[in-house]
Amino acid sequence: MAFRFKAEKMEEQPKRKSRPASAPPAPQAVQRTDPFDLTVAKKDFEPYRQKIEEMKADAAKFDVVDADTNDLAVTMMGQARRLSKAISDLKDKKLKRHNEFRTQLISFSKAFVVPLEDTVRSLKSKTESFAYQAILRQRAREKAEREAAELRQRALDEEARIAGVETVHLPQIPVDQETKVQTRTETGSSLSIKLEWQGQIRNPDQVPRGYCTPDQKKINEAIAAGVREIPGVEIKEVPKSRLMA
Repeated sequence: MAFRFKAEKMEEQPKRKSRPASAPPAPQAVQRTDPFDLTVAKKDFEPYRQKIEEMKADAAKFDVVDADTNDLAVTMMGQARRLSKAISDLKDKKLKRHNEFRTQLISFSKAFVVPLEDTVRSLKSKTESFAYQAILRQRAREKAEREAAELRQRALDEEARIAGVETVHLPQIPVDQETKVQTRTETGSSLSIKLEWQGQIRNPDQVPRGYCTPDQKKINEAIAAGVREIPGVEIKEVPKSRLMA
């Protein structure tokens, strides 16, 4: 019960040349076709829709019960894979001109984008340095204001204690937990900079285990090398197939 699929080149067949008429026809305007018209491209794939549905239906009702049906299943798999590759090749052919244009245009545009982004990074580092100093100065002012307020509060508390009356509580100086420097220009450009805490690994061996993530790639490499026991990892044999079509 094979699919009876015969690999075919998924290309348009060349049209037969017609014999020249005794009198050449009047020239007509050339109709140009958009190479990226999806509607046109879809027509080349359509003839394979029915074959794919038939293959899918046959595979769904097919059972592997002995050596013969196993061989037939592999044959059917090869036929389906070859058709899949043929369709992918057609897709690549349709996209070739587009991909070439896209690659060339991206490469060309980098000559403009790269120096502009370098300019942004250069200026950004300078504005960040300016903002860092501005934020530090703002924090220093806020700290001085809080310390002055604490001194005034202690003086009021002492005066109230001596006079034997309840003290007067001054309003608390708010602490800005997200100090930032924001710049808006008349041209519409704006930049907001704030300080945030970040961590950079300096000595991986000293990082606590709770901050580490198991590396699946390293686990696979260890198992391939012969390791059969890893704490916290289930190691077992599973089927792995490779289809050559």
